[in-house]
Amino acid sequence: MILGQEIYDSNGRMLLGKHTELTEENIAYIAFLGMPGVYVDDEFSEEIQIQEIIEPEVYKAAVQIVHRVFVYSVEPGADREEEELRQKVTEIVKAALAQKDVLYNLIHIKSYDGYTYFHSVNVAILSAVLGAKLHLSEEELMDLTTAGFLHDVGKVFIDTDIINAPRKLTPEERAMMMDHPRLGYDFLVTDYHFDEDVVQAVYQHHEWYNGQGYPRRLSGKDISMLARIIKVADVYDAMTGRRSYHEPYLPSDVLEYIMGRNGMEFDPEVVQLMSTELCVYPIGCEVQLSDGRHGVVLENHRGTIMRPTIKLLDSEEKLNLTDDRSTWNLTITKLMM
Repeated sequence: MILGQEIYDSNGRMLLGKHTELTEENIAYIAFLGMPGVYVDDEFSEEIQIQEIIEPEVYKAAVQIVHRVFVYSVEPGADREEEELRQKVTEIVKAALAQKDVLYNLIHIKSYDGYTYFHSVNVAILSAVLGAKLHLSEEELMDLTTAGFLHDVGKVFIDTDIINAPRKLTPEERAMMMDHPRLGYDFLVTDYHFDEDVVQAVYQHHEWYNGQGYPRRLSGKDISMLARIIKVADVYDAMTGRRSYHEPYLPSDVLEYIMGRNGMEFDPEVVQLMSTELCVYPIGCEVQLSDGRHGVVLENHRGTIMRPTIKLLDSEEKLNLTDDRSTWNLTITKLMM
């Protein structure tokens, strides 16, 4: 097998390059990094076209910048990365606006090392995509994407043993964790010059639509629209990633979770958009059908994201689970990870 996607660490250093042969040693290394899977190039998948909204180089640079912002936040006097961050935000917003009709199909490799930085960039990108599809203005998208990058910056002021604890937190530890939105807000208003909408979105990204969130128990439209979007993107990316305290959940299961908490934890307008636009079975990924056969996703269909077109591994037959009536008794039971 040949690697079809570069793998970077949180400093932007390339760990394995595209077209690297996946030897047993390399596969063991990928597993050691905590990565659930990678794209491969082979004859079977030649016709699969993965349309990335964000270029890999932009993604890598964004991770580097977020890393520096978070690291410098605990180093008084260090140069700030505000201008570079704004430049990356501009690139991502332009890409999201240029491809706002494209179904969200991003898979970015996240390792244990530097999880927070990868997560922050993923949340920013998904938020930008959702915001563009919700017809936010370019200025609003700039603020939304910036807040997505910075939403968890308050966690740098919390002990990493609490952040990564593979156990249930004590009441005191949970109180510390729940303070990270305020800590992030205070840090940003003190050390940076971001718009008020940006810092308020960071402050509010754990508020619930029904008022049961934290830190201020805001509800409904009293929560900024930017925070309501980041809330959904944050939960989706966190649950689909591998952490010390849980294995990654399937994207389809996470979407079901989000839909089940529609109007309670999440804004119904954002949930409705995600339920039609988020590819829970990304192109190029292997899936298992209810009859036991395996295939690779070739195409997703807007409005029926649970029923893509797949190419069977054994026969190379193509099955359109949306339009082909003969397949309507089939369901996808597993995303192979």
